[in-house]
Amino acid sequence: MAARHAGGGRSFPAKYRALAGFIVASAAFVAIFVAVTLSAFHKPTPHDVPVGIVASAAVSAQVEHGLDSAAPGGFSFRDYPSAASATTAIAQRQVDGALIATGPKLRLLVTQAGGTGPDQALNGAFTAAAAHAGRQLTVTDVLPPLATDSQALSSWFVVLSVLIPSLAAGSASALALRRAPRAWAVAAPVAMAVVSGLIAAAIADAIAGLGNYGAIAGIVALSSLAVAAPTALLARIRPPLVALAVLAFIVFGIPASGGPANLASFTPGFVRALSPVLPLGVGASTIRNVVYFGGHDTTAYLWTLAAWALAGIVGLNLIMALRRPAPAAVEPVTPPLGLTEPVPGIAELGPAQPVNLVVGFDDSEPARRALTWSADLLRARPGALHVVYADHVLIDSDLAGFGRADMDEDRDEQAASVAEAAQRIAVAAGVPYTFDRRQESPPDAILQAANTYAAPGSTPVIVAGRSHHVPHRVIGSVPVRLLNQSPYPVVTIA
Repeated sequence: MAARHAGGGRSFPAKYRALAGFIVASAAFVAIFVAVTLSAFHKPTPHDVPVGIVASAAVSAQVEHGLDSAAPGGFSFRDYPSAASATTAIAQRQVDGALIATGPKLRLLVTQAGGTGPDQALNGAFTAAAAHAGRQLTVTDVLPPLATDSQALSSWFVVLSVLIPSLAAGSASALALRRAPRAWAVAAPVAMAVVSGLIAAAIADAIAGLGNYGAIAGIVALSSLAVAAPTALLARIRPPLVALAVLAFIVFGIPASGGPANLASFTPGFVRALSPVLPLGVGASTIRNVVYFGGHDTTAYLWTLAAWALAGIVGLNLIMALRRPAPAAVEPVTPPLGLTEPVPGIAELGPAQPVNLVVGFDDSEPARRALTWSADLLRARPGALHVVYADHVLIDSDLAGFGRADMDEDRDEQAASVAEAAQRIAVAAGVPYTFDRRQESPPDAILQAANTYAAPGSTPVIVAGRSHHVPHRVIGSVPVRLLNQSPYPVVTIA
């Protein structure tokens, strides 16, 4: 096997691979996002936009034939007996507009509150058809937007504003709470969603005057959880899988939503098929229908959001239950016997009672002093020696995921090196010991180990080394935290 150079020569190719992977992934995202977005919006074309018509059978057939010739498949027609019933159908979100052709003049009923996209498409198509037939067309907005939401765009932007923070919260909670109790890890995206809903609804009302505070807060919270919970689940399974959440909720979600103009019915078929199932468009349509249409046509949308949220929460619970960390491995080593002569300075400690020592060890100079002192003590009196190594990192994964294998390998090598150093000290002293690798912070790892080794009549004694190299950080040092938190005696070796 070729020797490795000092300084971790292997890490440089890993860094290059991670950088290359990051660039390739970013380029792929840009290409997909631009292609999908431009495909959806570069030339919006109506597809089966629902339109009501109040006219005789002959006139209806003539209108439908004329519009179908001008825009094949652009509109789908529904007959209504009166202008009042057509207006009700618009208010209940059954159609986006209606043509009234029962007199000498043509009347087009629209609602800009349903989105500027459908409103403009209906205006353009029916104005052209009326001009072609030589008839006058009057356009009436039967449900105009609020004065404070002049183009009815706020519903979409409220949900969009929560979308990216929800993605970030789902991913961050999975990483930051990777070793936290399951209840915390599940509660984090739920709490974030609730807070998002309360804040977003308050700001939406204050700025855009949308009102309906409770309903909007609930819809935004559900939309946020529909994104955060599945993202947290993917990050738990494997951090790079967060890219799938970005693809679904942003790269495809934004074009499929139809944008602020509600152009979901104007996008190509492959994008249009995603519109009823992705949270951004569903959440925006739900808020729009609550604010302007009395809550009509919201049930299916709410069930869709709930399905996303429930799938994420259930999956998160399941994956955490299946991946519950196993107890830390203990590696007993029994060195040669016979080195039992007393250590100078120990006799004054009194009769040789058994002592149960728990030593924090990371192969630093202070830790080596502490372990050497502990091993020498057990040469002179009965007892047990437990060496604890805290394999703890602040961030347990690289966000891109391309260097994870190298990171895990580095940590395993570091743990093996620490274990070998502990073995050398214990064997030199001739005392048996155990080596316990734990993944909490050093104080927590040592205290948890002490709890494990505590037994009736045998109170563990914690031993830690004090570093002289960082006196300005003594408040945050491991010995000081142990002295403040430990229910057991703590010995600090200078």
